[in-house]
Amino acid sequence: MLLAMACMANTATATDEGKELKAKVYLKDGKFNIATTNGKFRLWFDNRIYTDASIYIPTESVEGLTSKTNKDLEEDDGIFRFNNGVSVRRARLALKAELYEKWFAEFDIDFAYNEVELKDMYLGYKFNDHLSVQAGHFKEPMSMERVTSSRYIMANERPMPVEALTGGRRLGIAATWWGKYWWISAGVFGQQVDIIQKERNRGSDGYGFTGRIAVPVINTDEITLHIGGYASYRTPDAGGEEDRIALFRTFPESRTDRRRFLQAEVGNVNHHTTYGAEIAFRWNKFLAYGEYIFTDLNRYKKVGDVREPLKNAEFMGWYATASWMIIGEQRKYVQEDAEFGGVKARKKGGSLELSARVSHLNLNDFHDMSSPITGGMAYAYSACLNWYPVSNILIGLNYVFMDNDKYADSKGQITAGNMPLSQARPNGIDFHILQLRMMVSF
Repeated sequence: MLLAMACMANTATATDEGKELKAKVYLKDGKFNIATTNGKFRLWFDNRIYTDASIYIPTESVEGLTSKTNKDLEEDDGIFRFNNGVSVRRARLALKAELYEKWFAEFDIDFAYNEVELKDMYLGYKFNDHLSVQAGHFKEPMSMERVTSSRYIMANERPMPVEALTGGRRLGIAATWWGKYWWISAGVFGQQVDIIQKERNRGSDGYGFTGRIAVPVINTDEITLHIGGYASYRTPDAGGEEDRIALFRTFPESRTDRRRFLQAEVGNVNHHTTYGAEIAFRWNKFLAYGEYIFTDLNRYKKVGDVREPLKNAEFMGWYATASWMIIGEQRKYVQEDAEFGGVKARKKGGSLELSARVSHLNLNDFHDMSSPITGGMAYAYSACLNWYPVSNILIGLNYVFMDNDKYADSKGQITAGNMPLSQARPNGIDFHILQLRMMVSF
């Protein structure tokens, strides 16, 4: 089929200001590309399917625990239970384009969990090979692990502190400028594309300013040393009320169960700022990197119609990841993105990787005891064995141990009869997760 399409492409034409141009069809990095022979136009697919099979094993019996009922179920008895099984984690359909050599664009949607979700949708312009600007819906420049494509991360999910504290995709405009020993990106961002944007009377969008810098101190074929940092200032998103709410939450580095144990819904927030530091080191087959993330919330309480300031609340988290390529070559550093790319399985039999990670997130705050926040705290310990038979196929085994505190109760949704989890289970709900992932990118 590809041969037939390639033959057809030899006679295919495109129009550039009234001129007919020949086009060619080819595969690059396992992706289907269509491009004009003069190099001015290129269109390619970036599709991904991830399937996860997960088993959750609590360290203690969960008998006697209750859970908030699921309104999507016709019958829900309210008994707490883990959802072992298989899920389609991602089902992405993406189109990317380069236009007139200088312009670029992307449209990316996800069909996972039988829902349609907009991911990337933007238009960009390259002033030269080192300076560009883009506008639309895309990731804020925060955290090396966040901006790295899900195709290239080592574990099934990103670390808890990255998911909870470093934002994600938002409407905005940003510029990126880089050189041999530096990289910088910054932009202005509004609200996430969400169903709430269709509602009237919700109020003005939240807004934020985000920037990230990185310095590849050393970057050779054998060794890479990357040091970076980022910062973000944000007002909470609109929700139809004058007093706005900031929400911080994360899954337990697995999404088959779809329950977020750690959640902090903080009311009466003026603004919050996030700061992060990142470091990475690669040598031959070894790669290690990590981040420390800190969020500061400026908030108040209402006494009648008067706003009285509260002490700032603070959330924090960190993670450390290490990888060893048992068979094959380690990931290479991509200077134009200030991140590590994917595994290139060049040898017969593919590449085999062993990785491990420790992560920590604290969404509890007791600086002002008149308004404490108990979003929960947890440590996650994980290990992965990833096999890449070819560069765009992954079969991975993933183990996670979740160590939750007593406040990790899914925002009060997990209880024991009429008692809060913090009283009924002072040690929290700890559990093991066994996961199998199959991923194909094409």
